[in-house]
Amino acid sequence: MKRPLLWFAGILYSSVALISAQTDKDEFPRLPPVEPAKAEKTFVCQDGFQMQLLAAEPMVTDPVAAVYDENGLLYVVEMNDYPYTDKTTHQAWKDNTTDKPIGKIRVLEDTNGDGKFDKSYIFAENLSWPTGIACWKGGVFVTATPDIWYFKDTTGDHKADVRKKVFTGFRKYNVQAVMNNPIWGLDNKLYVAGASNGGKVVPGEDLKAKPITISRNDYRIDPVTEEFELIAGGARFGNTFDNYGNRFICNIRNPAQQIVLENRYFARNPFLPVPSAIYDSRIPGDTLPIYRISPVEPWRELRAQRWSVDPAQAKTPRSELSGGGVFTSSSGITIYRGAAYATEYDGDAFLGEVANNVIHRQKLTADGVVFKAEPADGKAEFVASTDTWFRPVNFVNAPDGTFHVLDMYREVIEHPWSIPDDIRENIDLESGRDRGRIYRLAPPNFKAKNIKPQLGKASTAELVSHLENPNAWWRETAQRLLVERQDKTAVGSLQKLIEGNRTPLGRIHALWTLQGLNAVSENDLLRGLSDESPRVREQAIKLSEGQLATSKALFDKVAQLASDKDARVRFQVALSVGEAGPQATPVLTRIAFKDREDPWIRAAVSSATPDTCALLLAALAQTEQFATEGDGPKWIRQLAFIVGAQNKAENMNRVLMAYDHLPYCKCDANETLIVGLGEGLRQTGKNFRTAFANPEAIGAEKVDGILAGAKANAQTREADAKERRTSVQLLGFDEFANAKPILEKLLDARESQEIQIATVRSLSGFKNAEVANLLIAPWRSMTPAVREEVLSALFARKERLKPLLEAVQSGIVAAPQVSATRKTSLLNHADPALKEFASKVFGQELGSRKDVSEKYKISLSLKGNRQNGEKVFDNNCMVCHRFAGKGIELGPNLETVQQWEPEKLLMNILEPNREVASNHVAYEIELKDGSTLSGLIAEETASSITLRRAESTEETILRSNIERITSSGLSIMPEGLEANIPPQDMADLLAYLAGKQ
Repeated sequence: MKRPLLWFAGILYSSVALISAQTDKDEFPRLPPVEPAKAEKTFVCQDGFQMQLLAAEPMVTDPVAAVYDENGLLYVVEMNDYPYTDKTTHQAWKDNTTDKPIGKIRVLEDTNGDGKFDKSYIFAENLSWPTGIACWKGGVFVTATPDIWYFKDTTGDHKADVRKKVFTGFRKYNVQAVMNNPIWGLDNKLYVAGASNGGKVVPGEDLKAKPITISRNDYRIDPVTEEFELIAGGARFGNTFDNYGNRFICNIRNPAQQIVLENRYFARNPFLPVPSAIYDSRIPGDTLPIYRISPVEPWRELRAQRWSVDPAQAKTPRSELSGGGVFTSSSGITIYRGAAYATEYDGDAFLGEVANNVIHRQKLTADGVVFKAEPADGKAEFVASTDTWFRPVNFVNAPDGTFHVLDMYREVIEHPWSIPDDIRENIDLESGRDRGRIYRLAPPNFKAKNIKPQLGKASTAELVSHLENPNAWWRETAQRLLVERQDKTAVGSLQKLIEGNRTPLGRIHALWTLQGLNAVSENDLLRGLSDESPRVREQAIKLSEGQLATSKALFDKVAQLASDKDARVRFQVALSVGEAGPQATPVLTRIAFKDREDPWIRAAVSSATPDTCALLLAALAQTEQFATEGDGPKWIRQLAFIVGAQNKAENMNRVLMAYDHLPYCKCDANETLIVGLGEGLRQTGKNFRTAFANPEAIGAEKVDGILAGAKANAQTREADAKERRTSVQLLGFDEFANAKPILEKLLDARESQEIQIATVRSLSGFKNAEVANLLIAPWRSMTPAVREEVLSALFARKERLKPLLEAVQSGIVAAPQVSATRKTSLLNHADPALKEFASKVFGQELGSRKDVSEKYKISLSLKGNRQNGEKVFDNNCMVCHRFAGKGIELGPNLETVQQWEPEKLLMNILEPNREVASNHVAYEIELKDGSTLSGLIAEETASSITLRRAESTEETILRSNIERITSSGLSIMPEGLEANIPPQDMADLLAYLAGKQ
């Protein structure tokens, strides 16, 4: 369908003309709302679809989530308190516990069967930041930060008279990072998107209970026991399953993320470092175009024109261009699972891009274990509106088989913290609080039927029959009701459904319903494991987990599936047999050979218990092809690491016996195994000597031989460079007294930079007090890269910081050679003596922030040179920030600062701790061996935390090796960065970042 280009061009011309007249004023014209009667005409839809208005203000306002109950009533969550209720008391970058709770739950009803709502009731009110809803036992669970509630109407007046606080303690911090969208999983549990605000959660009726600390997690809740479990996730607003239990979330610039690994599998192996449980199905959004057809809001035009002095050189963010933007506000990802659309739409992922007034569609395609997402509609959006107030925040798979679209309908949807102060003062962020729309996204020739479900009155047999319905709403609702009722007369019918030649989805729901009734039998599972559909087999494997240890028949059948043709089936086998003990080893070995190149299956196999991993390593090491080709060495190293970190004599002996089976490889496999073992041992504070001094260990003599060879090879400059580096690394696993003489010599400037860096890293692993002076002594002859490695080593242990400060004080190390980030760390150190010493050494150099601000005010009046500003960025900023297609995204992407006033940008450079987003706060992790690491927490899994630092370096740390985690509350960006940037260079940097010449 063609877009109304002439109409759109007229709007754009008019708005630009208005903006031009307002360039130097604080006021600007506002684009008015479109009244409901004309709303449908603002949409351009693909493939003959239509947006049909079902409800509008005053019947509904600010809809952000909704769910149909079993009798066809629509429960709508109204987030009327977005983004705040009183801008005079709202505080940026702080908790906002005083915002008035004015959110509501509304019930909508279609009483005349015309497919549109005509009755509206306020079901519950006085809610704080409500964002999600799910039905249960005639009532609803509601996520409303800081609480999760259960509401129920027992009198039939559509008003909740049961009001139970189920959990509380969720942090009320960032209104766009709150928990949201509770949805039912196949396993009869609720899955809640947790976002990133965190909190300390306790039962609502037991406030003295031990709290569960949450950070960047999603949650799983058992509605019967009210057990609260942390699971992988932690994105923003959106949470959805496909038909087969694969879960997807979205972040503002990540339109599709798949939850691949479940925490529960990795909790059994605390020695397995897993960098991430989440897969970006789509490239993050600053490179993804959005094709909007709405005019850019005048306040955006005003901002762009104010700064775009030279349009030919301006680098206005693509999200501000009138013809299209980029992903900046992905919201409400939902998989289509209805039956009203053509089959080509089944399993497609839809989401709202609320800042751009469009609905975006993505095709999900299986790629082994994971799914890849690609745009489905070329250079167009599935639905686009010319109305700038259209804000499609969420979707509902409705009983009629269509999507229902929840339109929050606001004039401005942006977060108040992301808008410059002067702009924010002249726009109304609460405008539209009294408005809201719900649409049906209808396919061609769709006729709204009088579909008013009455499943609440359905018989057990009728509910069982609906488990085969092609529309997911009917299947899920029927399963939920059967589990709620606990009617055991359903068991026979469910078993027949499994046996019969019915749909795979029907068989899957029947199996999980039996589980919910505590009635799934061994025979039921064996049927599922033999099913012709790989998706049924996959679910049957999950359901068998609790019986694998006691049922030989089930275990043998699951073991056979290790050779299944389907990757997801093999993946699930690896996860499910991981606790089965030694009998799992041949099963996991077959999967390892089959899927050697798949990192997700490697993680699944390695999640087995540590004892099983030791057996698996011994088995895999016996085969030259596996140990030496492709990703085989990565498996060997990871498994050896697990054994070393466990530090169990029996398993350590197995590793050395495995080493004996590697003579076929000249170097790589041998070194990979022994290096992995040493790295794991280091996690426990052990080295090769101390570990194999155990009388139960048989490897002392073998270790002597390995280390003797490493000593000789490390000192032979003619040796292969890679082998030398590995030998230097192995010396780090010896006793310090043995390694010191050789490592000290290898710091000689005549050695290659690679050997010097490897030497510094090996020395850094020792706890001895001498290490600091050994590293500092040759400082003047070191290259910058080696010096950087030395500084990292010195900052790794507290006792090395005093020698560093003494070296700066004496002039061995020049103060400017210590980065502003590290200086700030020292000036804010928890140790008072170190903090005072650092203040004497660096305090005068950095000066007070007030004095610095005064000094750099002149930068705002100096003419900036963008070409030189780019050089300043390259030299000072790109190690942590990304801009104009280059740099590292540790801190915020600086494309967004083009929208800032120069004063605000300068203030944030000079005073980075004035406003600190929670995802850019620095953390310090102290390990049990006394060493410390600092950076941003990038990912969390059940067994590990991944820390991200400058230069995009990441380190995954075992939770079992962590002594404590502390947050400084300070930005990862240091104070004092300006020390190397004179005022004129600062003016050039501001010009470069703002896109001005």
